[in-house]
Amino acid sequence: MAQREVTRVSLADMRLCNIIETDDRKLLTCGRCKKTRYCSKDCQAENWETHKSTCKAQNYILKISLCPTEITNPSVTRTLSCPSTATFEQLRRALQIAFDWASTHTYDFKIKDPNVQPEPLTDMMTYITRRMEQDAAQFGDKPIPDAGPRQNHLRIIEKDPMGPGGFASAKGLDSMHNRDRVHSQTPEIDSKKIKLSKVLENKEYKGAKIEYEYDFGDCWQHMVEAVGRSEASKGFLYLKGEGHGVAEDVGADQGWLKLREAYRTANPTTEQREKRSWFESGASNNDPKGLGNGREWEWDMNAVNAKLRR
Repeated sequence: MAQREVTRVSLADMRLCNIIETDDRKLLTCGRCKKTRYCSKDCQAENWETHKSTCKAQNYILKISLCPTEITNPSVTRTLSCPSTATFEQLRRALQIAFDWASTHTYDFKIKDPNVQPEPLTDMMTYITRRMEQDAAQFGDKPIPDAGPRQNHLRIIEKDPMGPGGFASAKGLDSMHNRDRVHSQTPEIDSKKIKLSKVLENKEYKGAKIEYEYDFGDCWQHMVEAVGRSEASKGFLYLKGEGHGVAEDVGADQGWLKLREAYRTANPTTEQREKRSWFESGASNNDPKGLGNGREWEWDMNAVNAKLRR
């Protein structure tokens, strides 16, 4: 029978507590720090006054993939270590930095319902009718009508989606698309008021996918996957990643693929040269170096982590 010896100092009388773990008797692990182990709940309670000052909840290791089905070779992914006490707004900031977004559009996080019914295909007349009903509700006292069956357990949103520029800003324009995301059976919460642990430790959401969507026009969908735990820290830390950050307002995933192709071809057309010029000087998150010479694969993790520490 396998045995693992663990020694802990008893605070009651400072005697050594020699604990033998066997296949038949497992030690208890602190549910918060996941490191300190005990022979019993009484043993854990005895040690708590001393242990609590150093007991820190481990970070979550999250892997975030941008449009993983559509964007490949290279994919655009980032893996980071996140404090469990961080809010979703703080996670949003970390993602904006790592993916090199310009923060000109609004966003939300969605906890997807794994048992959801598929959204119905919408013909043009149904779409126009629904838009008219939504307009009437938005400027009246009635709730916005649902666009279909519930898709999400929870929606985490920013409190002021229009931002300082009001309706004329890009965020304001995004608000028109927001109506299709509102659902009467889906609660919404301010991203500044909910911590990662409240979602990632919630048994109700076990098995549910998490999606971060940025820009309700281009619909940049980032799939968020919890892949492990790491030592507790005060801030975010990126561990690895792949792929150059995507251009703002490029025209969704297909626009990005066309821009990449414009740099891959040896004899670009006039349209492709215009795309290159726009990305190098006109995009809100432009890159003067472009994507040539394999730069579509490049991502500077050290620079990202330096920005996170500011």
